[in-house]
Amino acid sequence: MSSFMWLMVALGVGFLAYLLYTRQFGWIMKVMRNMAIGVAGILIFNLMLGGFGLSVGINAVTALVVGLLGAPGFLLLYAAQMMIG
Repeated sequence: MSSFMWLMVALGVGFLAYLLYTRQFGWIMKVMRNMAIGVAGILIFNLMLGGFGLSVGINAVTALVVGLLGAPGFLLLYAAQMMIG
């Protein structure tokens, strides 16, 4: 890995350690729960809408969008996919 990637990993671990220390870890668990539900929803919608040529890829960015924004993020991903084609 490049030095930039190691720096990003170190900053992420440090931020998580800070959240654990200050006991503000609840919102991370909420985001992770939303990510899991959102990825499952994307998978189901891809199965249903795949025949119409409308599917959203499942990766870290789409999972994070759904995790942070919730249902509006889910709709945003499909709206963006419809606009892009």
